[in-house]
Parts: sequence; C-alpha cells; structure tokens
Amino acid sequence: MSFSKQEQTVLDCLKDTAFQPVQPPKFKLKYASVEPGLAYSNTLWDWDSYWYTYALKDVCELLRGDETFDFAQKSRLVSEAAKGNVLNFLDFQEEDGFVPIMLRADHENDTYAVRPDVMNTHKPFLCQSAKMAGELCGDLSWLPVEKLALYLGYYRKNQFDERSGLYFWRDDIMIGGDNNPTVFGRPRNSAADLYLNCFLYAEYRAFAEILRWKGEDARLPEEEGNRLLESIRREMWDEGTGLYYSQDLLVHTYKTEIFHRGLPAFWKSMPLKIKTWGCYLPLLCHIATPQQAQRMVREYFQSALCSDYGIRTVAKDEKMYDLTPSGNPSNWLGAIWTVSNYALFRGFLDYGFAEEALTIKNQTLAYLARDIETHGSMSESYHPDTGEGILHHNFFSWNCLAASMIRESKNI
Repeated sequence: MSFSKQEQTVLDCLKDTAFQPVQPPKFKLKYASVEPGLAYSNTLWDWDSYWYTYALKDVCELLRGDETFDFAQKSRLVSEAAKGNVLNFLDFQEEDGFVPIMLRADHENDTYAVRPDVMNTHKPFLCQSAKMAGELCGDLSWLPVEKLALYLGYYRKNQFDERSGLYFWRDDIMIGGDNNPTVFGRPRNSAADLYLNCFLYAEYRAFAEILRWKGEDARLPEEEGNRLLESIRREMWDEGTGLYYSQDLLVHTYKTEIFHRGLPAFWKSMPLKIKTWGCYLPLLCHIATPQQAQRMVREYFQSALCSDYGIRTVAKDEKMYDLTPSGNPSNWLGAIWTVSNYALFRGFLDYGFAEEALTIKNQTLAYLARDIETHGSMSESYHPDTGEGILHHNFFSWNCLAASMIRESKNI
C-alpha cells in the first residue's frame, strides 16, 4: 500500500507514539484501557476511548506490512484495551443503570464525574464500544449484556421525552462538544441534542447486533431504535434549510381563565437553528434519507461551517462563534476537531459522496502533518482559518482517526 507524503508523516508519528496511551490495568481500573494523551493521564473517557480504539485498529491494519511494526502484538494490545474500556466502565455502573462519563484511575471514591455534580450518564457509545470489542476479540462471552440493557434503560427512564420521542440531556456538563450552544447554558432537561439522539440510535442498533450475535431476542432494541429514527426524522429535519437541528423541548401552553383557551402550542419541539457540526451526524449514523443527504452535502460547501481545514464545530456566521483556547469546558464553538472532520468524512462516504469525503480527508491530513512536522506532535483542536493547533499538544485520541480516513479512502 502506497501513501502520500502527508499520509506517511501522520502514520510515522502514529507508529512511534499512538500506542503509548494504551495502558495496562492500574489502580482502580482492573482492565487495560486507553487515555486520550499526555494531558489526560490516568483517565478513561467514554466517547474518547471509543474513537481512539476505533482508530488504533486501523493504524494496525495500515502498518501490517511494515517489517518494523509488530502487528500481532499491537493488535492484541488494541483488542485488550477495547474490551477493557467497556469492562472498566461497567465495573462502576450503579444499580439504576447510571454509568460514569469518565474514570480517574488513581482516585478512590471519586466524585468528579458522578451524581450529583454530573447528572448525565455515560455518553451513547457503550454498546458500540462493546460491539467493536467483540469484533476485535472474536468473542462476546465476557460481556454482561444485562448491564448494557440496564444502561439503555436508564436513558429511557430518565432522559426520554414521551411527547417528541426524543432524548434530552439532564444538564450541560460533559456533553461531548462541551459548550455546544444548543445545550450549554440552557435549562436542564430541555435540550434534545442531535449528538445525543443520533448516537443513541447507533447504540440501539449496536445492542441489537450484540443480542443477535449471542443468540438472544433483539426485537426490543430494534423497535426502540426504529421509533427513535422516526422521531429524529420527524422532529429534527428542517425542510426549509435542508439540515437537521437540535430541538428545545420546553413547549407548553400557559392558560388562564380568560386567555389561551383556543389553539394550543401543538408542536412537540422547537428547532434550535444553530449550525453546528452536529447537524451532519444524521449522515454518519445513517439517519438521513438519500434525498436529504444530497441537500445536506450541497448546503455544507456553501455554508459558514465549511473551512479550508474541515468543518467548523459552529458556523462562522453564528453569534456564538469563538476560537478562544479553553479547557473545562473545551471550546467547540468553531474550532476544528478531528473527530468532527471524521464524522463528516464518513457520512459523505457512506452516502456515496466520495470526492467530497476525500476533500475532508486531505484537509485533515494537511493540518495534522504540518503540526507534526513543526512541533513533533498533534494538538487537541485547530484553527479553521490557519490550521494551527489551538490547545494541548501531544494529544492522540481521535486525531488517530486520520488513519481511519486513510484506510477507508483506499477502498474508494
């Protein structure tokens, strides 16, 4: 397999350093796991660990023919971490199904990412992580599926809106894109976020596949997933602009003895028409119809989301657009993150827009390769106009998805 100069630069970096954050069991974590990078040592994060492991398997495949790369050892390392990520989180599941968003290995009785300070449960990647681990290990006998059912049940009981058929965040803490303006700073239990609903749909699909693999009845998650698919298409698609949007669930008719006795507020949700990278997650999660996808791709390249280095996490013409370096919350108000670029790349590819997908891949490799050549490492996020790193050098995690882009583009 041949590689371009930028591809080779990124792969050489990943070969040398990407496996360092794969950790053996340590402290309270009984199983192997992956850390995002040097700035996040001794931590295990929910969706970070999913995407990192997802990418590392592709790093292994791309380097399989390299005589100086121990493919068998590294593949075994990734498989063990994939399985360990899931089991570590399930070790700390509570009786009602709540699973922490992150774990600090060296903190006993840790209150950092659990209730009451953090009301949201583990972001919707646990079933997808378990399915991926099973595929890498070739076995699912280690997986307690009843714990996954309990975890999904927690979402259904505590974060589901019967009226709209959508799921909502309990609060705005640790929501993936930390300061996503459709959730961040808004009332609790009100934000039906695209990120949450799209990836929960993917969770139901993954859990159904796990159950079928184990020879168990998969009808319940299949039905839940299908109902959620219908709700997302009905409530979150905007025909006028050709995009999906997150929704506000605080819709209520306030009546008095005299006023508002006629036509009520009959709509089930209110669109939050803020253009973010999340508007394109229905492509990645196979929710958009082919007709919708065609409009979405056309709209992207004409929109203020589009930049020379990929998709801005918030469009440049939104009043929330801001590139200030920030941690806690990390800033997702416009900066380029490789995971959002990968989501766009894969969504375009899956709907048949190969040329557009290659554009996103090449934009991603441009800023990563330059960062490696200039600073010897990759950053957590990047400036959409210059491609310069914004924060946290020596960050791996979903930057490794560049390898997934390279591998998947070879099949076009």
